[in-house]
Amino acid sequence: PGSRQEETRRPSRERRPYRELYRMKISDLVAPDRVVARMAAPNRKHVVRELSRIAAESVGLNKDQVYEAVITRRGSMTIGMGRGTAVPHATIGCIEKPIGVFATLNPAVDFEAVDGLPADLVMMVLAPENDERRLLVALSCVARSMRDAELVSRLRTAKDAEAIYTLLTSDAWQGSECVLETVDP
Repeated sequence: PGSRQEETRRPSRERRPYRELYRMKISDLVAPDRVVARMAAPNRKHVVRELSRIAAESVGLNKDQVYEAVITRRGSMTIGMGRGTAVPHATIGCIEKPIGVFATLNPAVDFEAVDGLPADLVMMVLAPENDERRLLVALSCVARSMRDAELVSRLRTAKDAEAIYTLLTSDAWQGSECVLETVDP
């Protein structure tokens, strides 16, 4: 009779998950030409239309496409964060990185926040199409900044767009960047 060979198996190489870190600061989103002080608008659609125009002019997009992307996305979720803040947002083609347009509103406008307070601080965020991860990081940065009571108070009393931009881009209020770690199986 022949001898029986034992089969030895090498441990299979498990595929390790791919990890990626996305880092962002508010200063990565806004630019001086994308900050507006004391915008007057009768309702949220007018606010979004004006922020869409500013974003489009700043990076060479079609203002109507930006507006439609934000309004379409808004239909599936609320954009009022509460405490007088709102973050209309969307993904859109033709941009390579997230951008933001920030405005203080006077008077405040209803964005259907859970707490019922109208928003006087609005940051529109646009991210590259099919890049939900970077949109999430950008939204996280905005949410984090709008939770800082001192920053929010200073933004509300800032005298002009230059002062607002300086406050938004100063790391003094947050101390570090927003980071999102993603894992692809």
